[in-house]
Amino acid sequence: MKDFKSLLETIRTLRAPGGCPWDRAQKISDMKKYLLEEVYELIDAIDCNDSSSAREELGDIFLILMTIAEMFKQKGEFNLKDIFKKTNDKLITRHPHVFSSKKLKTKNDVLKHWIKDKAKQKKRKLISDRLPATAPSLLLANIFLKECAHSQSHNSRRSYKKLLLDLNGKINKLKKKKPSKELLTAMIMDISQIAFDKKIDLEIETRKAVFKRAKKARYKA
Repeated sequence: MKDFKSLLETIRTLRAPGGCPWDRAQKISDMKKYLLEEVYELIDAIDCNDSSSAREELGDIFLILMTIAEMFKQKGEFNLKDIFKKTNDKLITRHPHVFSSKKLKTKNDVLKHWIKDKAKQKKRKLISDRLPATAPSLLLANIFLKECAHSQSHNSRRSYKKLLLDLNGKINKLKKKKPSKELLTAMIMDISQIAFDKKIDLEIETRKAVFKRAKKARYKA
């Protein structure tokens, strides 16, 4: 695609000898914070239903991703073509109900297959191997619970009734003694599973709740 090639050439020009000193100075590790900032800005644009801002933020994310890919290419490790081929092969493998004869009838069946196939391909034995260490804690809990739910790992799953009983027991403990970090984090895990079971994205909804309260909070004069 012409526009894609033009953007790639611009990135290469900026990083080439005689290009932009700032762009040439950037390292792969530097790009992490820019990527994270732009992803959150895209989420804000989507939440606000602002298509113009979403288009701009998507462009910024593509720019960062293509720059990172170019940095790896300059190191001789892989290029954009390798990325696209790997991603396409992965999509075909993870969708055997579309590209082969395997029967996966429901959305839940598809998700379960995806998780099991990914774990097998990456030779994962523990769910902890799947968790991105730098993810926010509520998002991390959601990923963990999803893996448990669709990998037939019941070690950390309880019924909704049992969850409520456990949570109520912890609340009663709070009334009787000074709260400990273990008790509070256990409560957060209980609430995270309730949210997961009710299909509520606690990471996103908590962010919304914080901003809602923050708009009503004023500094003292």
